[in-house]
Amino acid sequence: MKKKDNLFSQYPLPMFFLFTYLFSWWSVPVADGALFPYGPALAAVLVLAINSGRPGLREWWSRIIHWRAGWWYLIGPSIIIASLFGAFILNLLFGAMVTLSPKLPAPATWIQLLLLGGIWEEPGWTGFALPKLQEKFNQHKNGPLIATLIMSFFRAIWHLPLLMHGTLPWFDVFGYIIAFQIIITWLFNRSGGSVPAVILFHYTSNLLAGGMMLLVFSGSEKMIYWMLFTVFSVFIALMILFKEGTSLGKSAPKDVQGEPSRLVG
Repeated sequence: MKKKDNLFSQYPLPMFFLFTYLFSWWSVPVADGALFPYGPALAAVLVLAINSGRPGLREWWSRIIHWRAGWWYLIGPSIIIASLFGAFILNLLFGAMVTLSPKLPAPATWIQLLLLGGIWEEPGWTGFALPKLQEKFNQHKNGPLIATLIMSFFRAIWHLPLLMHGTLPWFDVFGYIIAFQIIITWLFNRSGGSVPAVILFHYTSNLLAGGMMLLVFSGSEKMIYWMLFTVFSVFIALMILFKEGTSLGKSAPKDVQGEPSRLVG
């Protein structure tokens, strides 16, 4: 097949999203609605291997092992902790009762989330799709925000089996994921394109939210706490937008900034 006739070359992002769903959703019928977390990463490898071969895979891998992110390794987890703590205090003020004292998850939970947690989404979503989308809208003054909203849409679709099985509430799928993606785009751009910084942020969310703080309350008070956590996350995302603007920490190309473009016509 000639490259010009190759769907992976003509439509790399649509093919990525398609195979992400195929690779991730196969487990839904046999694992009580659970998603295969490696799906986005496998889809990225497939698209890159067919479309650009070793050069594309090397470029992608350089983002996966971009360890030098400095203090941005602390910023991401701090956002999660602040959101969880703020929601915890507010839930208590609303009259919620703690049914289980907060304590760090057991080592088995740390390992389970490390091996099978949502962090394995990020080599695909953040290592492949996000840079592609930001590049696609690079000449648009609101390009990073547009790319982020598109990413939020496809990530929300990815989580729909969890919504249908009652694992995630609607406000998590349609609220938290948007805020989550805004924060991720900002972390990725401000850390110089570090996927590990984003992975740590995602891991902290899974570990401290799902593995610790959401166990503190029960019944309707747990659901209210979850909703408050989402509200705090949305608030932080809005603060990032207010401070950074629609660039979300990404430098605009020269021609968008008002300087002559260097593109060859």
